[in-house]
Amino acid sequence: MVNTPYGGSLKISMDLGNEEKHIASLKGMTPVKPFIDFYYDSLKLADGSYSPLEGFMNEEELEGVLKRKAMPNDLPWTIPIIFTLDASANDKVTAGEQIALLDQNERPYGIMDVETKFVLNKKQVAQDVYGTLDPRHPNVQDIFEKYGDYAISGRVRIFRVPELPGGGYEKHPSEIREEFARRGWKNVVAYQARNPPHVAHEYLQKVSLELPGIDGLFIHLVIGRLKKGDYKANVILDTYDALLKNYHRPEKTLMGSLSITMRYAGPRASIFLAIVRRNYGATHYIIGRDQAGVGNYYDPYAAQRIFDELDIGIIPLKFKETFYCKKCRGITSESVCPHGMEDRMIISQTKIREMLKSGQEIPQEIIRPEVAKILENGDVLNE
Repeated sequence: MVNTPYGGSLKISMDLGNEEKHIASLKGMTPVKPFIDFYYDSLKLADGSYSPLEGFMNEEELEGVLKRKAMPNDLPWTIPIIFTLDASANDKVTAGEQIALLDQNERPYGIMDVETKFVLNKKQVAQDVYGTLDPRHPNVQDIFEKYGDYAISGRVRIFRVPELPGGGYEKHPSEIREEFARRGWKNVVAYQARNPPHVAHEYLQKVSLELPGIDGLFIHLVIGRLKKGDYKANVILDTYDALLKNYHRPEKTLMGSLSITMRYAGPRASIFLAIVRRNYGATHYIIGRDQAGVGNYYDPYAAQRIFDELDIGIIPLKFKETFYCKKCRGITSESVCPHGMEDRMIISQTKIREMLKSGQEIPQEIIRPEVAKILENGDVLNE
């Protein structure tokens, strides 16, 4: 049996296939086009990815997440799931009423029951979640420049799932759980990624599959809204597809996409991303160095230590920094390699991007040739 959903059950609020009926019911509702962060979140609230949440947080729930890393019932939760409005939109929305949600093409896709309204303390959210007020941090910049000053809470119901960046790889938690059951997987290790794979990533994936009792690996790619300089969704999908086809056993691996806005919140984001993977059925979760970090805002191993503080019912697999060792002649880590820095070839996305931009050939010690070929052919970065 795969892992139980966080909080006990998947909270699903989707009624697909009755679009005409729902659109007819929108008459008289205020239409609202959510900022893309909240748009993606509304879809994940509805399909159960964010269980046990059933809607956007109210002020009490937000305060608990910020100050206690927990919801009112003390269940750990670390990332605010909020829906903000600017002053103009806020004036049109009334607590106790419903609003029509519009997708990025301004087509209706859902309904939100507005329960409460409150003023958002942006400084508090930025400081408590991201640990900084520095506008160079991508999520902090969004909070101050793109989030509204007002927030609304309430449940969402989705009657149409718009096309998402993941295409056919975008599956709901219930669908992935069904696939795990079909394959007979009980113990599943989840791997979080938002970049094309290099050989150190592959090393972590395969070492995790070697653990006794592990039935399969679920590679779950965040490809919704990333930061400037990250790779485009199609590139991430294509490179991982090439990796799985050429270097993984197909009966032991499954790939999926997760269209959300990436939270570069270090330890808080690591817990949040693990909760989501538990909702998809994962029993184990891989945490490498500096997961969900950006720049130098977080201690590289804080994302691992927070799992000692918060129990979310998933087994963390903590790995030290991995690298290619010239003397070992392979990928290894500081946990086992006895050789010095002069023998290590540190593998990083920054280095790979620099090599791509300068037209250098990427060594096979860093990246598989099938992956390198995709990265070398065309426009791959979100500039």
